[in-house]
Amino acid sequence: MSEGKLIGLAAGGTGGHMFPAEALAQEMKRRGWRVILFTDKRGMRYGETFPADILLELPASNPAISGVKAKAATGFALMRAVRQSLAAIGTHKPDIMVGFGGYPSAPAMLAARLRGIPHGVHEQNAVLGRVNRLVAPKADFIAHAFTQLDRLPEKRTGALLELGNPVRDAVMQKARAPYVAPAEFSQIDILVFGGSQGAALFSRIVPAAISELPERLRQRLKITQQVREEEQEAVAAVYAEAGLQADLRPFFADMPERLARAHLVISRAGASSVTEIATVGRPAILVPLAIAMDDHQSGNARVLEACGAAKVMSEGGFSADTLRETLAALLTAPATLAQMAQQALTVAPERATIRLADHVEAVVAGNE
Repeated sequence: MSEGKLIGLAAGGTGGHMFPAEALAQEMKRRGWRVILFTDKRGMRYGETFPADILLELPASNPAISGVKAKAATGFALMRAVRQSLAAIGTHKPDIMVGFGGYPSAPAMLAARLRGIPHGVHEQNAVLGRVNRLVAPKADFIAHAFTQLDRLPEKRTGALLELGNPVRDAVMQKARAPYVAPAEFSQIDILVFGGSQGAALFSRIVPAAISELPERLRQRLKITQQVREEEQEAVAAVYAEAGLQADLRPFFADMPERLARAHLVISRAGASSVTEIATVGRPAILVPLAIAMDDHQSGNARVLEACGAAKVMSEGGFSADTLRETLAALLTAPATLAQMAQQALTVAPERATIRLADHVEAVVAGNE
């Protein structure tokens, strides 16, 4: 055990960055480490459950935004965030820093380099993200989730490690939960989630597609769907007209439990979503976010598609008609669903969190 050692984690404020950071934090805490988290205002929403001893909120914004004033404001925010990070690192003296991407991680990882702190990055997607691309060339290690990793810098000094995506404890408790394909006339549970950028598209398409399914099939469905608060009434009305009641909420605190109960998942293809679907082992329909940086969600989706665990639909081809046809085919083929669930497990990360934690400790010990 490394009693008293401190790890700094830097992550943008979305689940895709925060969940793997949370998984590593949980493992390092089990090993006796303390944790300091560098994130932004959005990331602080995870503060109640994130196992950090110290939370540092950084001013951060997207450097890709347009406009002279906006870019100037972004520049000033970045400088303030770097100063805050330098001060925090100087005060708390972390033994190592690990960045998980997202704009708030940039100033923290730059400060780690300036302070001479050992540091590495973890990339959750099949494409190395913009911030991780900036940090990677001088990092002590580049850990990544999938066999495929695009946009990797040619010149780099650190080790390249394919470790998988760290999975938080709540999901690991449901790992490889038995999948029981729906029997004839039995209830079919459908789980729909897509994050803040995906919920609007799903709110338009999914209820319309389900309401057009044959009544005999439709009446067997139980729908759980992530829906923006301002869209809940309209979505509920479509389901009610189709004779269905649906559990609609902007956020589900017990998502791992609901994932384990699902017979079919409809989701975006963010790294955490793909990893958690694979970890639990569930069949999925994936709709990659078209505006995602470097189209990284398509790369993530291909991992499940290639092994036969998911049907992938582009945004351009995602309509009520095409989704209805896909649902009708899958929901009447329980053997296919069961096979997809089994195939998902073939790409589930094995011991990714432990392997990443082991490497972190080896770097600090000077063995890597």
